[in-house]
Amino acid sequence: MTQRIERDGVASQYSIAYSIGSGAHAVAYLIQVGNHLFESPLSYFAESGWGMSPGYENLKAPDFYRAVRPQCLFCHVGEARPIAGTLNAYRDPPFRAEAISCERCHGSATVHLRNAAPGSIINPRKLPPRARDSVCEQCHLDGEVGIPNPGKQITDFHAGENLEDVYTVYVYQSSRNSAQPNALTIISQSQQLALSACARKSGDKLWCGTCHDAHALPQDPVAYFRDRCLHCHGALSASHPKPDHNCFGCHMPRLPAGLGGHTILTDHRIAIYTPRELAALRATSLVNGSAPATYEDDLVPWHNPPRQFAERNLGLAYARVGRQLESFPFVRRGYELLSLVWNDFPNDPVLLRAMGQIMGGTKAAADGQALFDKALAVEPNSALVYDDMALAAENAGDHANAIKHFEKTLQLDPLLVDPYQHLARLYAANHQLALARQTYVRFLKAFPENIEAKRDVLRSSGGLHTQ
Repeated sequence: MTQRIERDGVASQYSIAYSIGSGAHAVAYLIQVGNHLFESPLSYFAESGWGMSPGYENLKAPDFYRAVRPQCLFCHVGEARPIAGTLNAYRDPPFRAEAISCERCHGSATVHLRNAAPGSIINPRKLPPRARDSVCEQCHLDGEVGIPNPGKQITDFHAGENLEDVYTVYVYQSSRNSAQPNALTIISQSQQLALSACARKSGDKLWCGTCHDAHALPQDPVAYFRDRCLHCHGALSASHPKPDHNCFGCHMPRLPAGLGGHTILTDHRIAIYTPRELAALRATSLVNGSAPATYEDDLVPWHNPPRQFAERNLGLAYARVGRQLESFPFVRRGYELLSLVWNDFPNDPVLLRAMGQIMGGTKAAADGQALFDKALAVEPNSALVYDDMALAAENAGDHANAIKHFEKTLQLDPLLVDPYQHLARLYAANHQLALARQTYVRFLKAFPENIEAKRDVLRSSGGLHTQ
């Protein structure tokens, strides 16, 4: 497949390297530039056909430039092969296993083959409830942000562990309110199920596997899931409307996903809705997504991390969500929490970067630079740390250091998009027009099909005029 976008007479065209998704809900597409993977802005949705990919919906100038990070691929491929310390660079080939394999839920085949004895294959059903639920939550619990423990990546999770052994998922406090939960999102089935009266009254007995057979789809879903319901509820009274009809059609309606694309998903709250409530829920899902009504809502862990990481992880969650939402109260809360514990994690590059990002461009910029220097001592060849340093210097008006750090960023990873544009603007602002144009040319050489790169080269040479 070849995909093409044209804007103001300038086109971008790429051959698709990989498709992601079963097609039951959607298919997304990846392009490959060098050893880097990017998401196409065009996806195919089972309910509505072609549309903008998640993350691209509100962009005025979409292009093939959204970096595909390892955590984005974790739930969509068997095993990716990222290059450590990079944003979206992968080994050749980028996937050790393309499709989701048995190991995702049943543990390492290598360990089993070393000792092929009973118990060497994990059966999620036989795990303690928290580890059992974690098997499903690794891909069906998104929350607002996932924060790995020090030295861990989200992709380090393996079946048999508790999710919090590797990373903590943070959700809004309001999403735990079963009377007025947040709107349906594309990866919130675990949150919704936990809100249901069925789960709350089951004493940890009800889990995803109670109703779902992970190895097969039922031939008659209505009859199959009605049997699952009646297994717990027994015979329905004669007063129950239509007792021989579709249980999930009434109690688990299919609703538009508030976030994550033009798709329809099953509501797992197992509730009783009046027609008016159902219409309101559909409208809320379409309009509000999962955002809270105000930024006064608190972030809380889905399950508590190890005690020694509690304040660190919560501080990083506030800092990261605050930056995404441009919410100063969230960022400030993150800073307050991290300030309490950063001496306990003197060599934690994730915490050091977060603190440096918060301080960058403020009166404490010098302290932020010291934190970036410490992060570099741990990861001396990290393009991402140099990019953080460059942005902080740019925000502080220190153009000389911003230019120096952006140049170092691109030296370490020439296939990052944003640094080229920042760097060219800085050269132009300092009246170094030849260097600005040279940067645009480098940008186009790295991304020969990028619309903005083509436009920037034409504009810098006087060949493009915009109103």
